Amino acid sequence: MSYLSFENVSYSVRGRKILDRISLDVDRGETLVLLGRSGSGKTTALRLINRMLQPSSGTVLIAGEDTAARDVIDLRRRIGYVVQDFGLMPHWTVGENVGLMPRLLGWDERRKSERTRELLKQVKLDPKDYAGRYPRELSGGEKQRVGVARALAGEPILMLLDEPFGALDPLTRHDMQALFVELRSRYGGASVFVTHDLFEAIAVGTRIAVLDQGRLEGVFAAGEFLNASTPVARAFLDTLPPGVSIR
Repeated sequence: MSYLSFENVSYSVRGRKILDRISLDVDRGETLVLLGRSGSGKTTALRLINRMLQPSSGTVLIAGEDTAARDVIDLRRRIGYVVQDFGLMPHWTVGENVGLMPRLLGWDERRKSERTRELLKQVKLDPKDYAGRYPRELSGGEKQRVGVARALAGEPILMLLDEPFGALDPLTRHDMQALFVELRSRYGGASVFVTHDLFEAIAVGTRIAVLDQGRLEGVFAAGEFLNASTPVARAFLDTLPPGVSIR
C-alpha cells in the first residue's frame, strides 16, 4: 500500500477546474516532486494533502485513511510543512520556533528541549549559538534551516515543501537541497516537494510528477527524466543550455 495516494482528485473554484482527476502514489522514503509552470496546480495539490483545501471530488489518503475522515488539527500536527518565506514566528527565539510542534503535541519540557537541540545540530546550527537568537538575527539560509528543523520536530508522518528554497541564493540553495536529501535518508519518511526548477527537481526527487493546467502529464523516475518525451517535460528540458549535465 502506498503511503500517500491521490485517487481521481479534482479541485474547482467557481466552476474553474484547478486540478482535473489526479491520481498519484507516494511511498515511504520517497520524495515526489511536483513540477510544472506557474498556475499548473502544484501548490493546490500540496494544500489538498493537509486539508488547507478540500477536493471537489476524489479522495486523498494517508496510510490508507481518507484525510477527510481525520480531525484536521491532528492531521496538520502530524505533517511537516516548509514554505519559501520561512514562516517563522518573529517574536519567538529559534529554540521556541523549533519546539512549537512538540509543545502543541504535549511533550514534556525535557523531551522537547532534547528534540530541539538534536534537530538544530542536524541542520548544522549549533544550539548553543542559535537556540536563543531571533529570526531577525539570521541569514536567509539559516532561517530556512530553522524552518526545516521545525517541520521535523514533531516526528511528522509526511513532509510537504512548497518551493522552500526559492528565495535563497544559488549556493545556499544547493546546500539546502543537499541537507534535505541527507535528512530524508535519515528519517525515511515520505515527502512531496513543489518546484518549477528542473535542476532542483532532479537534485531532490526520487520521482517527478509533471503537471500542466491541472492535469497530470506524466510521472518519471528522476534519473530517467532526461529521456521524457511528453510536451511539458520536453519544454523544461529544452531550457537547459547545450552540454549542461543535471546529474
